[in-house]
Amino acid sequence: MSPNDYDEKRAYHRMKVNTPITFSLNDNTQITHQGISKNLSASGLLIQSEFSPAENDKIEIVMDTGNDRFSPFIIQGRVLRVESEAESSGHYLISILIEQSQ
Repeated sequence: MSPNDYDEKRAYHRMKVNTPITFSLNDNTQITHQGISKNLSASGLLIQSEFSPAENDKIEIVMDTGNDRFSPFIIQGRVLRVESEAESSGHYLISILIEQSQ
């Protein structure tokens, strides 16, 4: 099959975004965890972290732009899936369903 024969099955393309993030779970902003965003689409985000949340946890993610001219990107969503990352021991890949963003 040539690259031109492939039909994208997703409604939205994924964009690679390797940006540090901070996240909190279930409206508890007193406890935060660190991670790296891996890819972003219109409906979801994949992050990598040393912390493993539970599926269906509510999650708030703050993605700092690193530029004072732009406010941090804030995502609220739900944890869909958590998998151990094969390439990096002690890290997890966390799939997020975006429910709201600012």
